[in-house]
Amino acid sequence: MGLDVKTLYLINVAVLFMSAAAAGYLWRQYRDNAWLLWWSTGTALSGAALLLIGIIGPRPPVAVGAPSVVLFVGGYVLCWEGLRLFNDRPPAKARAAAVILTFALVFAAAVVADADLAIRASLVAAALAICAVLSAYEVARGWNDELRRGRLALAAIFAVMATVLALRSLLAWIEPGSSLAAAYYDPLQGVTALVNSIGIVCISIGLIMMANERTSGRHRQLALTDDLTGLPNRRCFIEQAERLGRRTQQSRAPVCVLMMDLDNFSQVNEQFGHAGGDEALMAFASLLRSQMRVDDLVARYGGEEFCALLLGAKVAEGTRIAESIRERVAATPINLRGQPHRLTVSIGVAALCRNDVPAALQRADEALYQAKAQGRNKVVGRPDEEFAQRFVKTAA
Repeated sequence: MGLDVKTLYLINVAVLFMSAAAAGYLWRQYRDNAWLLWWSTGTALSGAALLLIGIIGPRPPVAVGAPSVVLFVGGYVLCWEGLRLFNDRPPAKARAAAVILTFALVFAAAVVADADLAIRASLVAAALAICAVLSAYEVARGWNDELRRGRLALAAIFAVMATVLALRSLLAWIEPGSSLAAAYYDPLQGVTALVNSIGIVCISIGLIMMANERTSGRHRQLALTDDLTGLPNRRCFIEQAERLGRRTQQSRAPVCVLMMDLDNFSQVNEQFGHAGGDEALMAFASLLRSQMRVDDLVARYGGEEFCALLLGAKVAEGTRIAESIRERVAATPINLRGQPHRLTVSIGVAALCRNDVPAALQRADEALYQAKAQGRNKVVGRPDEEFAQRFVKTAA
């Protein structure tokens, strides 16, 4: 005994509208997730078209049925474009319009040819299957990001929907259902509507969860990132430094910390204004990135102070790297408010012992002030042995 196709048909309408409402509500809360608006609009259009057909009946007048079917498929096309936007790929409005127009022309040709109602329904199923395949690809193409598990699950759901819709389309051609059209004919005995209902529910919940996770991740990233330079901020640096320190502590690999301060930075602000000061900070941050090794951790500590964690480097090696940074900064003029200007930097270097990041930063800061006292544009390093001895005495 087959499933009640008409009931499942009405459930599909309700599911589409609930999905549209949920996505629309979330979009109002998180306007930066514009793809939610696309998804909300697409599911709302599909739900409205399906509701109209359901009210009029399975054999609506051509003047109502044909536009409703095109609107229904068009809604799924908008959902696919929204998923492209979810992957930070701009939706192509012209392409979406072209896809919808192509389907409209094919469906219109079937109506003009007086094709069987089941055959027309098979065209709709085929179009939806194509949308599901494209959506599955779009979700899966970002499988290696932080939302990998959710992406793979959603891609699998889209793939199942595509398979069922393609089978439903194929069976309609093999076994036309003219005599059963009045009863919402479905060669799969309601399986198509059931799978679509379950699929849309799962996809909507999954996308909302992924949107929330992504938004939370971005907010956390913003909280740990310096807006001006794009470097990690002090909080992020300490968290990552402690995590990296624990990893290297087991292997007893040396680690050192750099504290850097731009010399006479107040004069830069006085001469070029705060906008010029911001340009100087961004230029130094860019230069700093280019000078550090791939595994090194660099951050803006605050104001004109920057810091770095050098893995696998003793103080002697850290001092050599710091000296290279100092020389590069002094030799590289930067453009501030249209005028060339040279900066200099003072750097303190200290060892990280027993993964005590705050103590290492304090020691590096003391070395930095020594560099300032020696006339600025200097590098001062605290030997590993000296730091280790003082740490042991303090602990005792």
